[in-house]
Amino acid sequence: MADAKPAPSGRQTYATDFIKSDIDAAVFTGSAHIDNLMSVVIALGAEIWAGQQRTRIIESLLETKGKVTKKMVEDYVPTAAETAAWQAEREGMVKRVYAVLARDTSQAPPFAAERKF
Repeated sequence: MADAKPAPSGRQTYATDFIKSDIDAAVFTGSAHIDNLMSVVIALGAEIWAGQQRTRIIESLLETKGKVTKKMVEDYVPTAAETAAWQAEREGMVKRVYAVLARDTSQAPPFAAERKF
């Protein structure tokens, strides 16, 4: 447990200093190269979804306001119906894009044993 020490406000706190993990050195799939590729694929999916959501906001603003500014996009609060629709769209995208990662490959030959072209 962390030792009690005064916070800048003068009150006691029991917070501890940040402890850096070695997550950058962790290997989850058995291959650091595959881990790197997975990280890229997941990051690209997140970027694509963010762009799609931003496009939906711009379309909505154009339909309702007839104009769009960066501030309007940043301040946009979706309706409950839009939130539900976006969640369904996002889940559909995840299934379409990432379903292949869940397929059963237990009977597939090892990569090195595959036929060379």
